[in-house]
Amino acid sequence: ITTMATPMALACLSLLLAAIGVAAVEGIDCRSIGLRVTEVYMDAPIKDIVWLEGQVVFALTTKRTLYRSSDDGRKFTNVMSMLQDSDTAEPPFHDGVDAMYPSDADSKRLFLQGGGKTHWVTYDRGESFLRRRAHMPLGGVKMHKTQADYMLASRMSEKCYSRAKAGECDQDLYVSYDFGTSFRRAVRRVSQYDWGPSENTVIYSAYSARG
Repeated sequence: ITTMATPMALACLSLLLAAIGVAAVEGIDCRSIGLRVTEVYMDAPIKDIVWLEGQVVFALTTKRTLYRSSDDGRKFTNVMSMLQDSDTAEPPFHDGVDAMYPSDADSKRLFLQGGGKTHWVTYDRGESFLRRRAHMPLGGVKMHKTQADYMLASRMSEKCYSRAKAGECDQDLYVSYDFGTSFRRAVRRVSQYDWGPSENTVIYSAYSARG
């Protein structure tokens, strides 16, 4: 497998990582364009792939299982045992990793969103992981482009998980300045949000309780 950035190379890589094998892409076998072919078997189809510096690749499957490679995808290792409390979520939440968010500001960092109230970070490309107890499930994350510690995250209300009979399903916007160690609420009832063009600017749309 190579990180050669051509459409065909990427298509071949996608097929291999999904454990589909070495089937031809648009009539041309991956080997025919000089790619190293390695079959990789995982517990489910690939949901997302993230490359970090130093030949490190993370693959997340649809079963919320995280795999890591340190050799550009030639070999992958299941690293779920390194994620503390990744199998302790209680209903209506679920175990495992929901999403991966690499840092644009620091190519060694990765934030892992859990399926419940526990999340994880790595500062060293997955050599080690730290648990982040946010005490809330996250609806989504936006990493800052230049400040590695800055994060935006949305929190879904209890109604969204059918745990409350009253209220509405909405989301509030939270901000972290310490790479997910702590979060504070910034805006209620947001629908869209992102970091703005300047360092400390956030752009968002919100609505009132009346609609």
